[in-house]
Amino acid sequence: MNEQAETYDDWIYDQVFGAVLEQRLIPGAKLKESELCEVFGVSRTIIRRILLRLSLDKVVELRPNKGAVIATPAAEDVRQIFAARRLLEIGIIEDTCKHCTTADTQVLKDIVTRENAAIQSGDRSGAIRLAGEFHVQLTGVARNKPIQELLRQLVAQSSLALALYEAPGHLLCVDDDHINIVNAVAGGEAVKCRDLMAHHLEKAEAEMRLDAPQDNNDLKSVFAKVIEARATA
Repeated sequence: MNEQAETYDDWIYDQVFGAVLEQRLIPGAKLKESELCEVFGVSRTIIRRILLRLSLDKVVELRPNKGAVIATPAAEDVRQIFAARRLLEIGIIEDTCKHCTTADTQVLKDIVTRENAAIQSGDRSGAIRLAGEFHVQLTGVARNKPIQELLRQLVAQSSLALALYEAPGHLLCVDDDHINIVNAVAGGEAVKCRDLMAHHLEKAEAEMRLDAPQDNNDLKSVFAKVIEARATA
């Protein structure tokens, strides 16, 4: 595979991954190869390669004779996802404090500002994506690439869980959790950071309720912007 092909593969992967993070693709949604080929203008070989990669990240389930669907985590899976996040995010926070620079702090604050603006404007999908981006970026400050990549997978799985188990009518609201964590990291307050992160993740898990998922199979609707961009290219 040449470099250009790898780059385009990554772009398509990011489009699907982002749709999961923003809950435009929800648990159980079918990923029809023919529609994805049409949406992205690529062959089935490329789509299958990307679906396999997504399945290794536990975002997609490849079912024999049934094709690919967005993963549907069980309640116990959700508990384990958040347990894993606590181990990673609380465990690495001391390194995050140690390596955090002024530039890192500004990047994190910018994400929080955009996240809060999305919440206030009613941009739910954008707020969810930025919340996930915050956690991945925060872990990246620790300068440990494998842990950052693992957390990126767990964040996507958390978004699936949120889409599946969130209480009906739940509204996102601006709170100070993320900015408080940023300020504590910038101040090198590792103990305080651990406490803040533990509380934050526990609260996020506690807000989930077991609910029947809704189906969303309209891939052309989910990737409408991609189709529009290709049409005008």
